[in-house]
Amino acid sequence: MTILQTEYQKIYEAVRNAIISGEYSPGEKLPQRKLAERFNGTTITIREVLRTLEKDKLIVMIPKWGAIVEEITEEKIYGKYAVREALEAMAAKLACQKIDNEEKKKLIKLAKRSDKDLLSDNLSPLEKANLHYTLHEEIVNTTGCNELIEAINQENLYLILLQNAYHINWKSNKPNWHTLLVKAIISRDPDFAEKTMKEHVRVGCRMEIEAFRNGKKDLTGLPGR
Repeated sequence: MTILQTEYQKIYEAVRNAIISGEYSPGEKLPQRKLAERFNGTTITIREVLRTLEKDKLIVMIPKWGAIVEEITEEKIYGKYAVREALEAMAAKLACQKIDNEEKKKLIKLAKRSDKDLLSDNLSPLEKANLHYTLHEEIVNTTGCNELIEAINQENLYLILLQNAYHINWKSNKPNWHTLLVKAIISRDPDFAEKTMKEHVRVGCRMEIEAFRNGKKDLTGLPGR
């Protein structure tokens, strides 16, 4: 059973990353047989992977047709960030009220590392997403609110940050972007922490919208488009 779970996770991550990176284009069909051949998996595993990707809203399963890569629209990007903003702003507000000295030190360390390493050309988008997620996950966990933690997990914050890592230009961010966020959380001013997190998420949304628009321009300029 462990072998099957490992095979599933490996193939799921590979197909997910191929979709997010643009290797599989929006609207492209993903035949199960070809996926099984490429990723060396069984058809049972591929079907399970596709079910998870559908839950992630990365593909659409069409009866008698199969799996299609989900189309990206500005409305969908705005929608996922609206939910993220509401949940993470509440997390920042609660974390501000509950954080202790050890957690403060941990968040500051993670924020400084994020501000430095997210600008590095030596890290892959996947590595940057993992680093970015570790910081935001720590903020959420600091709240101690299981219901909020579960709600954020259901919205798949990691997937949003992974898409973020592939699509946006980190070097266009303001310096010490994450350090400023953490300083707001440890300020003991819940309203300031909430406001800063909202601004933080909105900047991410604007950057992803900009990347999406630039991507559409690149596509329309290709021969045959």
